[in-house]
Amino acid sequence: MKCWAKNVSPCCSTQSGEHYITKGLFADKMVRVENAPFLGGQSKVISKASLTRNCLCKRHNELLSIYDDEAIRFGEALKYCQQLSAKRRNQKSKSFSVHRKYVNRDLFCRWYVKTFIGLIEFFKYPSVLDVDILAELVYSNEKIGKYVDLSFSMAMNEEFSIIEKVDIAPLEKNEQTLGMQISIYGVRVNGIFSDKPNFKNEPMKINFKEHRKVLSCVVQVQ
Repeated sequence: MKCWAKNVSPCCSTQSGEHYITKGLFADKMVRVENAPFLGGQSKVISKASLTRNCLCKRHNELLSIYDDEAIRFGEALKYCQQLSAKRRNQKSKSFSVHRKYVNRDLFCRWYVKTFIGLIEFFKYPSVLDVDILAELVYSNEKIGKYVDLSFSMAMNEEFSIIEKVDIAPLEKNEQTLGMQISIYGVRVNGIFSDKPNFKNEPMKINFKEHRKVLSCVVQVQ
């Protein structure tokens, strides 16, 4: 049995396949993966079905579905905002009712950590935290926001677009992997982990503004 959560609680006797990246984030059967560590750093279009590895028992894997659902909620919120912006772009209004979409920060953090665990062995440098500590965060009974430093980033003048692509990169320092960056739908999500409550558990926002710089839609992770 291969299960990275074996030291958190007892495993069951059935092996289970875990997706590297939550398959529900992408509508098509195929997805483009950029800089994939499990593909030796290559960029390739592959089927979602092939993005799996045996690294969890069935019992522990089933407990993760709620975190996958929150990642999907995040993706759907981005899609909604993009579609709303496209609809409003040519309207003559000088102001808009602001639409808000909400994502649970704690559940999203747990999704980020469990995704990192699934990729960790492919990164060049070892993780600053070992797998057992990270697994404890994923299955903790307490909120873990202060152990995970999350942030969003986009380049200046970068155009937001919904595309079936994911980009993965480790965040490194002093020959150690501190966390990773995942690009989903053009938004880069950066995550760094700690075994102590070192980070502020503050809400995060992604603001969508029209060409008149008028606020139209907000994705809030809180």
